[in-house]
This record gives sequence, structure tokens and C-alpha cells, in this order.
Amino acid sequence: MHWLLSVPDTFSLREVVRRSGWFLYPPYHVLGSGDQLQRIETLGTDHTVGLTVYQAPAGLVLQTDPHLSGQEIEEASQKVWRLLRLEENLQAFLRMARRSPALESVSRLGARLVRGATLYEDVLTAAAIAWRVDGTLDRDRVATLVNRLGDPLPANPTLHSFPRPSHVLDNAALLDELFGAALAETFSWVARVFAEHDRHVEALVRRPISSGELEARLAHTLHLGPASMGLLMLNIGRYDYVPTDAAARYRLKQRLQIADEVSRQDVQRFFEPWQPWGGLAYWLWDWSKVPESDELRFR
Repeated sequence: MHWLLSVPDTFSLREVVRRSGWFLYPPYHVLGSGDQLQRIETLGTDHTVGLTVYQAPAGLVLQTDPHLSGQEIEEASQKVWRLLRLEENLQAFLRMARRSPALESVSRLGARLVRGATLYEDVLTAAAIAWRVDGTLDRDRVATLVNRLGDPLPANPTLHSFPRPSHVLDNAALLDELFGAALAETFSWVARVFAEHDRHVEALVRRPISSGELEARLAHTLHLGPASMGLLMLNIGRYDYVPTDAAARYRLKQRLQIADEVSRQDVQRFFEPWQPWGGLAYWLWDWSKVPESDELRFR
């Protein structure tokens, strides 16, 4: 079966897929020539389905092989709306991005990045992802979580949905074996928080407080470190939040060939001209196109 979802006139699924290469790990799968996005999703009715999304002139087409109930269609639609960030208006940032060669790709690929279908998925993903030395994301932990703990798709058991909190809590020994004690404990803590206090976390994210205060509260509640917090703040749409973890400072130091150590304040200062979109600029920045003059502006 299939149904339509209205999208903004400026939305392009192909652009989103091309832009989001970093984040398209299971349960996401890119189909065809990159113009279709499939996601394995377990709905609230415990029905695990393969949800394929593609764009047509009339809007966004959502397609599943099995027939869904009206309740399941509504849930699937809401999740697609969230994961594609269809409620966001990024036009102001797109206009600002024309100022810098380091954001030239925004004119070709837009600025919209996929995220999880739920806040819980965003948090667990942020806790799982690691940074490689070259500055790219290591997504293997997320794929392992999905493939080992997620619900299998009945039509193709090699594909799995994102693991629910109960799956994480019921597999403590396996988590310890796969990821080590420290990371397994973090995953279990996040799962427990959402199993018992999901409404509290959701309400906290929606509160009109500063990104700095939200970061502090989420870090305390979820036991996340600075690197995980940067990705989480991106996923919840706090685009003014500039990551200042070790990876961010290293990237700035290397690309601008700065002899001195780079501080958190230095990173924030570098992206200050892009506020309130400084965090989004950080994630989309092409460091190979940093003009030499930027080093002078930085210092």
C-alpha cells in the first residue's frame, strides 16, 4: 500500500539522501539511484515493516508491502515527518551559506540532514557513534546495535529495525560482549531513562531554554559526554550549538595550521558569525575550502 505526505515546495528527497551520507546507517537503506530511502520500522502495534519513501510531483510517497491500519499509517507518517525534519525552515541559513566557499555545497545539497524517528533513537545513536582520526563518523556501533538487537523484518530477516529500550535492557550480557562494560552501561542507562521517563526527556527538549542550559541538563540526565552531546544537539535541531569537543578542536587546529592549542572558546569564536546557525555551519563546513584569511579572523 502507499499514501502521500505533503512536503514544502523547497524539499528534495534526493538532496537529503546525498547530504546525509554520514547518517544513513541501518535501519536506513538507500535504494535505486539514491532517490528512494527505505527504513525498517517497528510500529507501536509491534508490526515491523519496510517503509520506502520516494518523491513524486504530488508529494512524498510512503509505501509498505503489508497493509497498515489507520493508526499505523498515522504513526509512520509522523515518524517520516520527524526523521526528514519536514517542520524545519532552513531558508535563512541557505541565504547565509552563500557567503562562504566552505559552505558552497549547501547550494547543491541543501542543509537538511536525516535523524532518528524518535528522540530515543537520536540519543542512543549519539551515544554509540565514534569519531575516526580523519574526522569521519564511525557508524559500526549503530549498525551492530540494529543488526543484533533490532526486530527482524518478516519478509527479509537480514534487515532490522532500531532496537527498542526493552531490547537493550534485556540484553545486558550481549551488550557487554559486543561493546565493553563502559559503553554497555551507557546504552543501558539511556534505555532505562526512556523506558521510565521518556515524557520527561521529551518535555525537557521542548522547553524554551538556552542551548547551553539544555546541554547541561541532558548531559546530567543521559550521562552523555561532549562528543555525543554535539551530535544529539544537531539531531534535536539546536542549530546554534557549536560542538567544542576534542574532535572539533583538533579539526580547527589542523585545518587552520594553528601552532597553539585550540580552546573551546576558539571554536565558538570561529563560528560566531554564523549564529544562530553556527552549529549547523560546523556540521556542513568543508574544511578543504577554508580561505587563508580565516586564520586571521580566527585569531
